Amino acid sequence: MGNNKKPGTKTRRGFFTELLQGSANTSKPEMIKMLTPDGQLVEVDKAIYEKAVQKKKASNKEIFDWMNNPSKKNS
Repeated sequence: MGNNKKPGTKTRRGFFTELLQGSANTSKPEMIKMLTPDGQLVEVDKAIYEKAVQKKKASNKEIFDWMNNPSKKNS
């Protein structure tokens, strides 16, 4: 029985090794370290952090208008 492999082809083991290593790299999120208000060091997913930073905070006028909204008053 001779070697029927063509040059440049991968073995089944090599294929599955690459598949598992590739999926492990893509499924692991990039983490960043941050401090909580009480001083604990935690790791947070970078995608979640970037979404939180992009959110626009309400201005004082927007909060005041929301508090004085007539639809909020109970009749």
